[in-house]
Amino acid sequence: MADKTLYDVLEVSAAASPEVIRAAYQRLSEKFDPDRPENAGNSALRMQHDAVKEAFLALANPEKRKLYDARLVRGRAVLENVQVVEPFWTVPKVIVAGLVLVVVAGFYYSHQKEQARLARAEAERQIAVAKAKEAQEKARAEIEQARIESQRRRQDQVAEERMRRERESALQRFTVEQRNQESHASQAARTAERERVQKEAAERRAESQRRSDEMRAQTAAQHQAARDRAELCRIERERYGKAISC
Repeated sequence: MADKTLYDVLEVSAAASPEVIRAAYQRLSEKFDPDRPENAGNSALRMQHDAVKEAFLALANPEKRKLYDARLVRGRAVLENVQVVEPFWTVPKVIVAGLVLVVVAGFYYSHQKEQARLARAEAERQIAVAKAKEAQEKARAEIEQARIESQRRRQDQVAEERMRRERESALQRFTVEQRNQESHASQAARTAERERVQKEAAERRAESQRRSDEMRAQTAAQHQAARDRAELCRIERERYGKAISC
C-alpha cells in the first residue's frame, strides 16, 4: 500500500466531495470492521480498517486535505523533473548516505507512528464525543418522555379526581333530593292524617249535635203531647163533666 494515495485507500477520486469521502469511509469501515464475526482474527483487515480511518481523518479535515493535496502535487512535480545522471557515489558516500537515510527513515517512521497515534487518538476522541452526544440526546429524550408521562399521569389524576368529586356531588344531591322527597311524603302523610282526624272529629261533633237535636226534638214533642193531652182532658171535663182520655 506504499504506492497508494489516501484517495486510493478510500477508493475515491482526488476530486471527491466531502460527502462522497464520508460515504466511502462508512462503507469501507463497515466492510473491514474487525468486530464483525466474519472478520474476527484477521489482522490484515484490522490494518486495512486502521488505514481507512487514518485516510478519512486526513481527508475529512479541509486543512489537512489541502496540505496533503499540495504534497501530492509536489511529489508528482519532483518525479516529472527527475533526470538521469551519471553515478558519482563512492563507497564512503554510500555508507554515509545510508546512515543518513537510516536516521531519516527512523525519524520519519517515529514521526509517522506518532502521527498515526495522534490520528487514532483524535478518531477515538471524535467517536467518544459522538457517543457522548448520542447518550446525551438519548438521556434528554428519556427525560422528555418521562416528563410527558408524568404530565399525562397528573392530567389523569386530575381528571379522575374531578370525576370522583362530580360523583360525590351527584350522590349528595341525590341524597338531599331523596330526603326532601321523604320529608315531603311524610309531611303530606301527616297532613292527610290530620285532615282525616279533623274530619272524623267534625263528623262525631255533627253526629252528637244531630242526636242532641233529635233528643231535644223528642223531648219537645213529648212535652207538646203532654200539653195536648192535658188540654184535651180539660176540654173533655168542661164538655162532658169528666175526662175521657185521661
